[in-house]
Amino acid sequence: MNESKISVRYAKALYALGKEEKITEFLRLDMELFLECENSMEDFRNFLNNPVVRPSKKQKILREIFEGKVNPTTISFFNLVLKNNREQYLPSIARYFIELFKLDQGIKMATITTSKPLDDEVKDMVAKIIAKRFKTKLELKDFTDESLIGGFVLRIEDLQIDASISSSLNKIKRELLSA
Repeated sequence: MNESKISVRYAKALYALGKEEKITEFLRLDMELFLECENSMEDFRNFLNNPVVRPSKKQKILREIFEGKVNPTTISFFNLVLKNNREQYLPSIARYFIELFKLDQGIKMATITTSKPLDDEVKDMVAKIIAKRFKTKLELKDFTDESLIGGFVLRIEDLQIDASISSSLNKIKRELLSA
C-alpha cells in the first residue's frame, strides 16, 4: 500500500468520526497544530520517524506534548496510528484531513503576493471582497516579493490575476521590442 492510500484512508476515517461526533473544526485545528510542530521542530520530526523508539514511548511523549491542547479524539487517533506503526504517515494524514475539511466546508485557498507586507485590515478587506466575488468561503495567505515593485499577484485555485508593476513593465517592454 503506498503512502497516499494509507494517508487517505486514515484521514477519511478520522473525518468520518469527526462528522459523526460533530467535532471536525476541532480536529482541523488539532491537525494544523500537529503540522506546525512537525514543520517547525526538526527534533519532533526525527523523533516521530525514529524506528528505534518504541510506539508506546512515542504514544507517551505525544500525549505529554498534546494533552490538554487537542481534542481527546485526536490523542486516541494518534495512539491508533502509532499502534499500527504508521507514524511516518501522520503529516500527510493531517494535510489530507485539512483538505477534506476545506472541501466539505466549501473553503477555497487564495494567495496574494505584494511588494510590501499587507496589514491585517487590508488583508481582511481583500479576503471579504474575493469571497463575495467568488461566492465562497476563503482562506487567504499573503506573501511578499519585492521584485513585483508594486501592485499584486492574486491566485485563487487555478485562476491568477497579475496586477503587478513588474508584469506591466515587462508587457510594455515586449510590445516595444516587437514594434
